[in-house]
Amino acid sequence: MRPCKRTSPACGGGGSPDEPDDGKYRRPVFIGALTFGFGLGVALFFSTEAPLPCKVCYPAAWLSLVLFALRDKACVPVASALLLSAAGDAAGAVHDFLLQMFLFALAHVAYIRYFLPSAEFSRRRIAAAAVVGAGLLLFLFTGIVPRVASSVERTGVALYGTVIAAMLLSVLFYRGRYAPGFRVAALLFVFSDATIAWNKFVEPLPDATLRIMSTYYAAQYLFALLALAASSRKAAAARP
Repeated sequence: MRPCKRTSPACGGGGSPDEPDDGKYRRPVFIGALTFGFGLGVALFFSTEAPLPCKVCYPAAWLSLVLFALRDKACVPVASALLLSAAGDAAGAVHDFLLQMFLFALAHVAYIRYFLPSAEFSRRRIAAAAVVGAGLLLFLFTGIVPRVASSVERTGVALYGTVIAAMLLSVLFYRGRYAPGFRVAALLFVFSDATIAWNKFVEPLPDATLRIMSTYYAAQYLFALLALAASSRKAAAARP
């Protein structure tokens, strides 16, 4: 006789007798949807044959939509960060640089909100964060900020750079199972933004768009995929 499930009416639950367990079967579906839609969005962005409006924001918007569809509170900060990033992409597409920085700064605050509750402030982590943070801020305030001509943009770049540095540090303190992957994602994001800043304020770089967008999209995909994996793992651990 097949063992009955906790959700089966025969066991006093509310589901059908053949209803599969919680996230065991949902996880591959969400990963597949996440990857397919994201890949399609990236392909559309890099395709010169697809003159669609504001297509730069499609990949991040799709990742956000899939994470919100999980209906998991733990994923809301990452889903919100991706949605804010998509809005920032849209602002960049209409050349509103200040609004773009503001929206991405909010996105990084959302990422910080995801990582800090699981932070571990050991001496080793604090030392590593101090070295990385000092190096990043040194690059920002000696290599980029003095090159920004507009005082308003200069202030915005300084503030935004400080926020993304804080996001990177929050990932270094994060002690979740997928911490190494999240750190790779954060570093890719920082590299992408550093390339934008160098290309815009210091000197033009060859293949700048490819460098900027490939690392940016890879970072956002990793953030979304790892948040989904962490959510699925947590649900599996909580299942009786």
